[in-house]
Amino acid sequence: MSATNCPYAQIPRYTCRRAPTPASLDGDLDKPFWRHIEQTSLFADLDTGARAHLETRAALQWDDDALYFGFWASDPDVRTLDTERAIMNWQENAVILCLAFPGAVYELGVSPAGKADALALVWKDAYARGGHYDVPEFNLARLRPFVIDETQGKVHARGPRWGFEKWELPGMQAAVRVDGVLNDRHHVDQGWTAEIALPWSGMKLLDDKEVLPPRSGTELRVELGRTEVVEGPGSSATALWTWAHHGSSALHIPECYPVITLSGE
Repeated sequence: MSATNCPYAQIPRYTCRRAPTPASLDGDLDKPFWRHIEQTSLFADLDTGARAHLETRAALQWDDDALYFGFWASDPDVRTLDTERAIMNWQENAVILCLAFPGAVYELGVSPAGKADALALVWKDAYARGGHYDVPEFNLARLRPFVIDETQGKVHARGPRWGFEKWELPGMQAAVRVDGVLNDRHHVDQGWTAEIALPWSGMKLLDDKEVLPPRSGTELRVELGRTEVVEGPGSSATALWTWAHHGSSALHIPECYPVITLSGE
């Protein structure tokens, strides 16, 4: 069964404006840098599209140095589990971005504590000796990637991918700000915000078809999301809310990602 179930006409589209001022990341989204920037629609359940019980929105900007992301995450009880590899295992409260290139997908998660974790997925049919991904940053023998040949039980028509855990995009920056008290159930919080910068220079490691350097009119495929751990008596479950509705529980499907168009305005 194919994991692709996203009619192109229903995929969100977003015009990403050029940043009006130089960026300075501190997690504060009330500063002039983020004012008057169009926000995404509210995130909803990845599979069903049902409305999430906590509000999450995002916005994007760009300049010659980087692509910038801002996340607004409402939450009356901002908390972090702070466990090893919890973010990429979807066992942590976090905001998530997935950036797709023809040969690879980069996933980054950032928790309310400011911790970040990342994953690079490289399609096996794009990995060739002497090719773009035959570099130390994707060395198969040294890094020993895992193989993903299906997503949530559904096989992608393109085939398997190499998965590189804890993959660091050079120059990535992230900052968060909590409007409340982290990990204090007795305090009623408002939520938390996150700022992320992905330098174009670092993205070139993923760009096998020379999509970069960026220019007005460049189109990118980017999915944005949020994981929220819901704890119950003796067990827990993770909700995954995203900008686009995938019609399945499969996140790493680039065909479902919103289309981002860079604008020089």
